[in-house]
Amino acid sequence: MPAYTYECEKCGDVFDIRRSMTDESPVVCTSCRSKRVRRIYHALAMVGSSSSSSGESPPAYGAGASCCGGSCGC
Repeated sequence: MPAYTYECEKCGDVFDIRRSMTDESPVVCTSCRSKRVRRIYHALAMVGSSSSSSGESPPAYGAGASCCGGSCGC
């Protein structure tokens, strides 16, 4: 189940709640119990780069291998 980060507009507390992606029940602040909360969205981290200033090519992976060695199947 994913965890979502919320910020209370009343007391300013920032907290995480684990809930289903389809759960539409109201979220309440874990500190002051206010319903005036907003979800905080985080930027995704990117690994690697799309261009290289040195002119090098990105690493090539052999058959059956992946970026992390192939053990996870990504």
